[in-house]
Amino acid sequence: MDQAQKLRDLASWYREFAERAENPAIWDARLRTAEDLEREAGNLEHQRERRLARAP
Repeated sequence: MDQAQKLRDLASWYREFAERAENPAIWDARLRTAEDLEREAGNLEHQRERRLARAP
């Protein structure tokens, strides 16, 4: 499993974990963490695509 997929799996876990939060501030923080992880996964995938496009 690559790093981007691991980050996406972790983001999914944070979203599920957020559903159990009774405190709105905790719910929001967990969702923001999930969004950050998704963004980082996208960045890693974009970097990988650029490297592949440059390969001879």
